[in-house]
Amino acid sequence: MNGTPDCGPVWPAVTADGVSDLVLATRRALGAEGMAQRWGEGFRHRAGQQLMAEAVADTLGSGGALVVQAGTGVGKTLAYLVPLLLSGRRAVLSTATQALQDQLYHRDIPAVTRALGLPVRLAMLKGRGAYVCLHRLRGQVASSVRERDPADTVVLGQLLRWAEASVRGDLAEWPALEVRPALRPLVTSTRDNCLGAACPELARCAVVRARREALEADWVVVNHHVFMADLDVRESGVAALLPNAEAIIFDEAHQLNDTAIGFMGRRVGSAMWRDLAHDLLTVTRQHAAGLRPWPVWALDLERCSRTLGELAGSTVASDTRIAWDGGSPAGVDAAAWARACVDLDRVLGLLHEGLEASADAAPDLRRLAERTATLRADWRSLVGEPAAPGEVRWLSRHPARRWEVHQTPADSSGLFPAQVAARPEVAWVFTSATLGHDDSLSWFCRSVGLTASTLRVASPFDHLRQAALHVPPDLPEPADPRHLPMLAERLAGWITRLGGRTLVLTTTQRAARRLAESLRSHASASGAGDPEFEVLAPAASARRHALDTFREQAGRRPMVLVASSAFWDGVDLPGDALQLVVIDKLPFPPPDDPLVQARVHRAQARGEDGFAVVHLAEAALALAQGAGRLIRTEADRGVVVLADSRVLQRSYGPLLLAAMPPMRWLSDESGLLAELESLAGERGVTTPSTTGFPGF
Repeated sequence: MNGTPDCGPVWPAVTADGVSDLVLATRRALGAEGMAQRWGEGFRHRAGQQLMAEAVADTLGSGGALVVQAGTGVGKTLAYLVPLLLSGRRAVLSTATQALQDQLYHRDIPAVTRALGLPVRLAMLKGRGAYVCLHRLRGQVASSVRERDPADTVVLGQLLRWAEASVRGDLAEWPALEVRPALRPLVTSTRDNCLGAACPELARCAVVRARREALEADWVVVNHHVFMADLDVRESGVAALLPNAEAIIFDEAHQLNDTAIGFMGRRVGSAMWRDLAHDLLTVTRQHAAGLRPWPVWALDLERCSRTLGELAGSTVASDTRIAWDGGSPAGVDAAAWARACVDLDRVLGLLHEGLEASADAAPDLRRLAERTATLRADWRSLVGEPAAPGEVRWLSRHPARRWEVHQTPADSSGLFPAQVAARPEVAWVFTSATLGHDDSLSWFCRSVGLTASTLRVASPFDHLRQAALHVPPDLPEPADPRHLPMLAERLAGWITRLGGRTLVLTTTQRAARRLAESLRSHASASGAGDPEFEVLAPAASARRHALDTFREQAGRRPMVLVASSAFWDGVDLPGDALQLVVIDKLPFPPPDDPLVQARVHRAQARGEDGFAVVHLAEAALALAQGAGRLIRTEADRGVVVLADSRVLQRSYGPLLLAAMPPMRWLSDESGLLAELESLAGERGVTTPSTTGFPGF
């Protein structure tokens, strides 16, 4: 890292009053006076941003852990990038989403380095699945599969031509693959199927190139999955993916616990058996054709997986977790499950024996034999032995007979304290807009096991002026079968009154589908011409396309977006494209979810109220995330409707209402309709945004 900031030397001097030069330099860089010329006309001093930035600077100087909840509009990205750049420390910056990862790498970090005049060697490292594997791609192109869709063959040929000319091999640069997502696992590598040093394409490997750049960089931008993968390989003693950083910053830290437990545990599922069967056919066609009944074994493997999926009930329309405390998952025929497990183990045994006998013919066969042995050992361990003390086993079932067996700890509290303690000189910063509803940020800190300095910085937006909240008092409670039909009828009227510009967040995929169907019926009820409004209800794979469509088209024609799961978090639709957010019911976690149950039991063992510590805390955080989709800039205006009257009737109601931003209260339907009419009437009258430096 080169260059000297205008603020003067910052590391590691301390002034006479105990304030470090780094804190003082950060204060000057983001201060109210004299710094606008550095950032440009869009910059505006924000006290909350400066408070957070100085706390980050202090942690960079002393080491240890800092947890910061920074409300929407604080500008938390700038608040950690400025002190980090001034400190000169080598850093890893981890995010939950690829969107923020790309934003940091392509926009935010370059803007800060230009403003401060401090260049930094920057790299971005994504997971293996983000990069093309030339060896596997060539194998797919060379393999003539009669069952393959001819369009897939054309796409694979085009992809190979692109990959041979690509500098980075990042599949984000070739968006045509998004329309054929089933091809991605065929042209990317995993830790299980990578040939490593034996790969003939090693010299041109995109993953190797990206990792080399990461190890040489001053700052590396990753996602939480890559960070956890680095910890995993470090502990195995094999290698490291990331440099030895002096500062580690987790943005979107509220998702860190769920990512971490996936790496701390084990899983085996239908996707792994499908990929193994496909690779078996591809590899043996090239290197061992006719030596064994490979096609028969591949079909047997897929048959066994389908049988387990049928027993698991994975023809369900939405994702569910099934508790597994005994010999088989709850509600599954134990004898049939045991027979299916033994049948799958038998097929894996035949596969392994055959591959071992042929393994010397090619590195691909050797790697396939090793992979089969590892998967068989994991399968035997997961289904044949009791869960280890402190761990939870469950069966995830998904639509189309997809399923997975998981065994993980209930949370990641056994991981991060050891990491922080092992490197006390390292600064660990965890930040998000939603980490807890108390000053100790206990929801987050408890889940990751941290004893850390904490800071809560409120949003600078004037929510009382910009937003209103309505809870329909006369809607039936969500358990009542009349709830969704009556909500859909009301929704149709609100959408029509406002002219679209509506996001409906549901707690389940089933509710999203039912509401979308009802809204389409209401939109077409007149029977004359086009529907009154368009309904978008995207599948998970179409999330980005749906958001882009809504962002581009919602201002031109009436439109409503109905979605669940990921749309509660990370959706950014500023301006008047979105002016109404409707939440179908309080987002309590499912009471029969095995992870939730394990966390409740753990809280009760500590003498705490499991409902308050787990169910209420998670609902409060999810509610804050959902309501936070509405106001994204200081010019935004709109309404949140929480369609769950329990918040008015139960003792926990005030706590959940307090989790959302403070908004004006609309007590009845007439007040809501008047507010919607006012918003529709004001449309087109723009208010300059003063949110500050773009992207922060």
